[in-house]
Amino acid sequence: MHISGSGHIPAGEYNDKISVSGSGRLDGNVRCTAFSVAGSAHCAGSLACTEDVRISGSVHMDEGVTAASLSVSGSAHIGGDLTIKETIRVSGSVKVGGEIKSGAVHSAGSLKVEKGIEAEEFRAAGAIDCGGLLNAETVDISMDGRAHSRVGSIGGGEIRVYLRKNEKPKKRRLPLFSRLVNGGSDLTVSELVEGDVVALECVKVPTVVGRVVAIGAGCDVDLVQYTEECEVDPDAKVGRCKKI
Repeated sequence: MHISGSGHIPAGEYNDKISVSGSGRLDGNVRCTAFSVAGSAHCAGSLACTEDVRISGSVHMDEGVTAASLSVSGSAHIGGDLTIKETIRVSGSVKVGGEIKSGAVHSAGSLKVEKGIEAEEFRAAGAIDCGGLLNAETVDISMDGRAHSRVGSIGGGEIRVYLRKNEKPKKRRLPLFSRLVNGGSDLTVSELVEGDVVALECVKVPTVVGRVVAIGAGCDVDLVQYTEECEVDPDAKVGRCKKI
């Protein structure tokens, strides 16, 4: 089923792929094999696909999306939960009003999630705004030093947050200057970072807990708790390190 001009699709179940290259509207909850948009589309309900969803245009979903995989190089606003069996790939902009559950999340664009993110693997090289817990066995976040990111908490096995190799960690700013520019960290974690192996750079967080912990330059941490090994960069600000 294809919309190349302007059209709408009634709510229901379709044993077919739905593609939009013009302007399309889904009038309610829709189930189909696959969904692609190269123009603009609005779904006044939920979308469930047995295969992939590809968005290179602009899409607004009033409710949740379920699919095998998701690729976004345009912009997508999803009102409910986003549940993807395999991989989410973002090079554009994605906003999710609920939570994300996926096998893997690879984001090089902008990702905003009102609740939490749960995945086996989370890799991001763009801006992140996650209101809840980011939980993954592998968390790898690289930052360019320009965009600020925010996460409620981070949990996982191996957690690494760092500036890209061509970026230099920021020097420690004077207190007045820091207040005037709202601080110098590139990632703010509201509550906690907890994992087996934790390596952080330019992160502001109250508490870090891990077996092996490395706190790099530009970090601002109140308390570090570790069971085996802890390393703190001289350019990091750490209130207290405690072996547990």
